Amino acid sequence: MRLPSDMSGRAPRILLYGVGKYGCEFARLARLRGWPIVAAVNRAGDKIGRSLAELAGIEDRGGVVVQDCDTLDWSTMDADIGVVFTTDILRNNWPAYERLLTAGMDVVCHGVQSYYPWRYDPDTSARIDGLAKAQGQTFTGTGIWDMSRIWAGILLAGPCVSITAMRHESVTQINYPSPRLVPTYGLDLTPEEYLQRVGSGGENADEYRHAGKYQSIAEQVLSALGYHVLGGTERREALTAAEPVFCKALARDIAPGRVVGWAYRSIVETREGVRADASMEMRLLRDDQPETMVWEIDGMPGNRLAIERRDSITASASSVLNRIPDVIAASSGIQLLSQLGPMRPALGAGGKA
Repeated sequence: MRLPSDMSGRAPRILLYGVGKYGCEFARLARLRGWPIVAAVNRAGDKIGRSLAELAGIEDRGGVVVQDCDTLDWSTMDADIGVVFTTDILRNNWPAYERLLTAGMDVVCHGVQSYYPWRYDPDTSARIDGLAKAQGQTFTGTGIWDMSRIWAGILLAGPCVSITAMRHESVTQINYPSPRLVPTYGLDLTPEEYLQRVGSGGENADEYRHAGKYQSIAEQVLSALGYHVLGGTERREALTAAEPVFCKALARDIAPGRVVGWAYRSIVETREGVRADASMEMRLLRDDQPETMVWEIDGMPGNRLAIERRDSITASASSVLNRIPDVIAASSGIQLLSQLGPMRPALGAGGKA
């Protein structure tokens, strides 16, 4: 087993792949941690040639300029780990993974499908796993789900001597100011219009990103606990409100009875007879309404854990940051975060991050 770079007397050298809101937040946190970002890349656009410090709003100490990922000479990159903040889709991210692994870097990715890649895309997962093992590198997907969804469920089951059923519920904020999200989220449609345009196979369906997204949480938790998952079902439905709800993207209220979000309702069955039910709501919330995550277990003893999630962007980026030592230390190939143990905080002297 390899030692993490920061445990061998040197901070890990990081290549940042993607400098959007999550990537820039990661850059700010890495600066606080004292870990150097030695290079930053992005797809072609107006960020190329700009200072990473400028984009992230931090003091420029290293002179890192954002480079084009498609024209970069990857053989010149000298980093321990590549941190990917691009898309949720494994196959779309494959060029990034291939470049980083071939250049001799471990990879940690912030993306829905990277949490449990074998479940979403076995073919691309096999390519990632094969290349990582051939290069002696590790690939792991992580983010805010690490603690609030996946490890929360695993840890809650720890004291149980018997389990008959598990439930996972959540309410997530989607009230962002970006107008481009309106058609994707189906906001201000009627429930019937939502089903046609955004829901199951509609003309503007976002299934490539969302299908199976939340069902996989229960599948990963059950598998990590030693159960044999047989399969499951998932449906997506529109959410409405009885009162007007302000939408930042539209800069106005959405009337009662029209869509203010959606929910996934899923069921996962196991060979052992333990079933997990999940209900995940993504809806417009007020700024003072927290996101909530709940796990509940029927068993001996029965347990319930509720989490209020605050500042999701920071929590997502910090989860990626804090997983880096585990990823660098892990065996080669795809390593699920459920195999790496609970995440630990990155604390400096005096308990300060």
